[in-house]
Amino acid sequence: MPVFLVVLIFALTLSVIFIRPKGLNEAWATVVGGSLMLALRLVTPMEALQTVLQGASVLLFLLGLLILSELLRVSGFFEWAAVHAARAAGGDGRALYRNVFLLGALTTACLSLDTTAVILTPIVLSFVGRLKLNTLPFLMACGFVANTGSLLLPISNLTNLLFVSAFHWSFPRFVLIMAMPQAVALLVNYKLFRLLFRRDLPERFAGGDFPGPSELVPDQPYFRGAVCVLAFVLVGYFVGSLVGVQPYIVTLAGCAALLLWGSWRKRVTVGILRDISWPIFPFVIGLFIVVKGVENTGVGQLVRGAVQTSGHSALAQTITAAIGAGIGSNIVNNIPMALLAISSLKAGTSQYAQYGALLGCNLGPNLTVAGSLATMLVITSARKYGENVGARDLFAVGLRVTPVVTLAAAIGLYLSLLIFK
Repeated sequence: MPVFLVVLIFALTLSVIFIRPKGLNEAWATVVGGSLMLALRLVTPMEALQTVLQGASVLLFLLGLLILSELLRVSGFFEWAAVHAARAAGGDGRALYRNVFLLGALTTACLSLDTTAVILTPIVLSFVGRLKLNTLPFLMACGFVANTGSLLLPISNLTNLLFVSAFHWSFPRFVLIMAMPQAVALLVNYKLFRLLFRRDLPERFAGGDFPGPSELVPDQPYFRGAVCVLAFVLVGYFVGSLVGVQPYIVTLAGCAALLLWGSWRKRVTVGILRDISWPIFPFVIGLFIVVKGVENTGVGQLVRGAVQTSGHSALAQTITAAIGAGIGSNIVNNIPMALLAISSLKAGTSQYAQYGALLGCNLGPNLTVAGSLATMLVITSARKYGENVGARDLFAVGLRVTPVVTLAAAIGLYLSLLIFK
């Protein structure tokens, strides 16, 4: 009976997240699901408290990243970058597509996949619409690169933060290990997209009546301060890891400095905090508790057994973990899949399986709309611009791209782990 109740609550929670009846925020689903786990004693209050405390640094970092992204948006940074990408293409349609893909990859790596989904995607769709180009290839570029480009830094994806926190991986080593699979994933994804959308990308496009990049910056001193703070934060992640300073401290310090500078320049007020996506915090906390209930059923032993039966080959373990986590992410979403993978792989598994599962949680969600919140946010943004893209369209593209990208990146990850033992 307890196992049946856990599975039922888990399934209902995920169903409400995906369906969102009457536009209900996803946070309600996980908060109610977590409350049911506690009320039915499927998770004890002490287990819930320990689970939340273990993820406290992740939540604080997420808070800092959301504030930093909003402060950069106010500075005009994203519009400035997008117009530079368009102008640098010089009227070449394929160069424009490459630049958008690279801009999405950089935004995802440095400011997380949700920033690409929520802030960059609407900007890209807007200027592509002004150029009267087919928006579908650019929409798919934003949607896929939000996941494909999230391997490089621990900050690029919430799943990365969860794995780094659970397995105590250092920031520099994580980057060292993931650089090769990240490069492979982006290159293969881009090449496949160029092949798939070869008829949709014009050789030339009219330059468009774009404002100069400087015209998109409302206050030059604040803009320069924002860029300096972003550079400080990115460097601070590496330096901080060497002296034992947590990434969330670096991020919050950067936010504090930019808030003060923005207030002095009269570009930022306390009202900016209203634009933060606050529901994500109860969403994640509730999800922690729901997944803890699933852990208590012993599912971790089954996962460990599946990895171990894949053989003693490190390559086989890497690929098995990546494919398994990727498939699971498309079924239950990549955040709960990451939590389940972490609890299952903490003991008795190799780093090949651990890093492989992380890779699968990042690259796998490009098959279904439910795979990651970033994918759902990109699709939502597209509909606001009249681009009616549904689950079938995403699956049709994902089926031809995601398995190849995941397999190629998994092989790259295996080689990287061999080199940097």
